[in-house]
Amino acid sequence: MARYESHDLSFDVPRDWVDRSVVAYAAPLPPGHAIAPNVVMTRDQLGPGETLRAYADRQLVELARRLDGFKLGSRDERTFGASQAVELRFEWQSPSGPLDQRLLMIGVPGRAVLSLTATTPEEDAGRMVTAFDRIFASIDLPQTRQS
Repeated sequence: MARYESHDLSFDVPRDWVDRSVVAYAAPLPPGHAIAPNVVMTRDQLGPGETLRAYADRQLVELARRLDGFKLGSRDERTFGASQAVELRFEWQSPSGPLDQRLLMIGVPGRAVLSLTATTPEEDAGRMVTAFDRIFASIDLPQTRQS
């Protein structure tokens, strides 16, 4: 068995199970807001023979199909050390109001993809750019560290 460990708990997991972790952080809910700025990280796997670029394209098509009023702001390719990444910036109309989101998908060893989604109400987007930039700039992948 493999072992999952975090600062809160640890437990054994069958070796053939796939890690589909979800981590979420949110700012305090501002008065009068339905949604607080937040960042959610999920873990996924590339499909057989799928590249990170194709994975990102598939996610983009799905977002455009599922989200009301979807409007793509930008699509950029980046790197984090030796890891390739694709970042999407977009807006859409949620039931709670217009949202501004950034989706950063990073390819990591084992054909895994770490996706960080930064979300804020559209009215707070300008104020949150610096915070989200700092979060994304602070990403440290163990396989990209210099020894």
